[in-house]
Amino acid sequence: MTYVAFGLVYAAVTLLWMWATTSNQLIFDSKFDESMSKFGEFFAIVAAPLWFFTSLNQLESFRARVTALAIGLVVLAPLPLFVGVSPL
Repeated sequence: MTYVAFGLVYAAVTLLWMWATTSNQLIFDSKFDESMSKFGEFFAIVAAPLWFFTSLNQLESFRARVTALAIGLVVLAPLPLFVGVSPL
Protein backbone atom coordinates (compact mmCIF):
# COMPACT_ATOMS: atom_id res chain seq x y z
CA MET A 1 0.00 0.00 0.00
CA THR A 2 2.90 2.35 0.75
CA TYR A 3 4.43 1.77 -2.67
CA VAL A 4 1.12 2.54 -4.37
CA ALA A 5 0.87 5.84 -2.49
CA PHE A 6 4.43 6.75 -3.41
CA GLY A 7 3.74 5.69 -7.01
CA LEU A 8 0.78 8.04 -7.24
CA VAL A 9 2.79 10.92 -5.79
CA TYR A 10 5.66 10.24 -8.21
CA ALA A 11 3.18 10.15 -11.12
CA ALA A 12 1.90 13.53 -9.95
CA VAL A 13 5.48 14.87 -9.79
CA THR A 14 6.04 13.67 -13.36
CA LEU A 15 2.88 15.41 -14.54
CA LEU A 16 3.85 18.59 -12.68
CA TRP A 17 7.26 18.56 -14.39
CA MET A 18 5.50 18.21 -17.76
CA TRP A 19 3.36 21.20 -16.90
CA ALA A 20 6.34 23.20 -15.60
CA THR A 21 8.39 22.66 -18.76
CA THR A 22 5.55 23.74 -21.02
CA SER A 23 4.48 26.75 -18.94
CA ASN A 24 7.98 28.25 -18.57
CA GLN A 25 9.01 28.92 -22.15
CA LEU A 26 12.35 30.64 -22.49
CA ILE A 27 13.69 32.58 -25.47
CA PHE A 28 17.13 31.53 -26.68
CA ASP A 29 19.70 33.19 -28.89
CA SER A 30 21.13 30.05 -30.43
CA LYS A 31 19.93 26.61 -31.43
CA PHE A 32 22.53 25.02 -29.16
CA ASP A 33 21.07 26.73 -26.08
CA GLU A 34 17.58 25.69 -27.10
CA SER A 35 18.58 22.07 -27.69
CA MET A 36 20.39 21.87 -24.33
CA SER A 37 17.31 23.27 -22.62
CA LYS A 38 15.08 20.67 -24.29
CA PHE A 39 17.54 17.98 -23.27
CA GLY A 40 17.35 19.15 -19.65
CA GLU A 41 13.57 19.34 -19.76
CA PHE A 42 13.39 15.75 -20.98
CA PHE A 43 15.53 14.53 -18.09
CA ALA A 44 13.54 16.61 -15.61
CA ILE A 45 10.39 14.81 -16.76
CA VAL A 46 11.81 11.27 -16.72
CA ALA A 47 13.81 11.68 -13.47
CA ALA A 48 10.86 10.95 -11.16
CA PRO A 49 9.79 7.63 -12.75
CA LEU A 50 13.42 6.55 -13.02
CA TRP A 51 14.03 7.32 -9.33
CA PHE A 52 10.86 5.47 -8.31
CA PHE A 53 11.54 2.28 -10.26
CA THR A 54 15.25 2.29 -9.43
CA SER A 55 14.50 2.63 -5.72
CA LEU A 56 12.10 -0.30 -5.86
CA ASN A 57 14.45 -2.42 -7.94
CA GLN A 58 17.84 -1.78 -6.33
CA LEU A 59 17.06 -1.48 -2.62
CA GLU A 60 16.17 -4.56 -0.63
CA SER A 61 14.71 -3.49 2.71
CA PHE A 62 11.40 -1.72 3.17
CA ARG A 63 12.97 1.00 5.31
CA ALA A 64 15.66 1.77 2.72
CA ARG A 65 13.08 1.95 -0.07
CA VAL A 66 10.77 4.28 1.85
CA THR A 67 13.72 6.49 2.84
CA ALA A 68 14.97 6.69 -0.75
CA LEU A 69 11.48 7.44 -2.05
CA ALA A 70 10.99 10.19 0.55
CA ILE A 71 14.35 11.75 -0.30
CA GLY A 72 13.44 11.58 -3.99
CA LEU A 73 10.27 13.59 -3.41
CA VAL A 74 12.33 16.37 -1.87
CA VAL A 75 15.04 16.28 -4.54
CA LEU A 76 12.69 16.00 -7.51
CA ALA A 77 10.18 18.66 -6.49
CA PRO A 78 9.19 20.82 -9.48
CA LEU A 79 10.61 24.09 -8.17
CA PRO A 80 9.99 26.08 -11.41
CA LEU A 81 6.28 25.94 -10.62
CA PHE A 82 6.80 27.64 -7.28
CA VAL A 83 9.83 29.86 -7.87
CA GLY A 84 9.68 30.64 -11.58
CA VAL A 85 12.38 30.56 -14.18
CA SER A 86 14.54 33.43 -15.30
CA PRO A 87 17.25 33.29 -17.94
CA LEU A 88 20.79 33.93 -16.74
